[in-house]
Amino acid sequence: MAEMPSTVTGVTDHARALRRIVRLHGEVRSQMRRLMGLKDTDYAALALLMRRPMGPTELARALHLSTASATAVVDRLVATGHAVREPHPQDRRRTVVRAVESSREWAMAEVQHMVGLVGEVLADASEEESAAVLRFLERTAAHMEAWRDDLAVRADRREDAA
Repeated sequence: MAEMPSTVTGVTDHARALRRIVRLHGEVRSQMRRLMGLKDTDYAALALLMRRPMGPTELARALHLSTASATAVVDRLVATGHAVREPHPQDRRRTVVRAVESSREWAMAEVQHMVGLVGEVLADASEEESAAVLRFLERTAAHMEAWRDDLAVRADRREDAA
């Protein structure tokens, strides 16, 4: 195994600012979760369900949980009024879990607030500056997606070897 450095070198102001945004995103997400009265895993599940309904097994896979744990998450989301269970449209023996509209609307209002904040910041930027920021963000996102995918492959290998 390669030796890990004890410090990170070459950190730029850009990297620090990006790290601050990532940290703040996590803190905002934590406060939104608290406002909704949810645990971390329940909030992560609800975020997935806001994209589209899922069956409990699919939700378990997406969250890297056992099916029993995913069932407990769904039970809590249903009990707190954030989700409902419905019959599967093609297979009545199965169920799907769907986020309720009021939870989706609340979350979208908060996301809209963030969109407004970004708009305020960009209002002072020239077209060239705005384009440069967008290029930086898109390239950084592409590199982070590749890094995430690499980490996932390595984690899968580690789990398969265990």
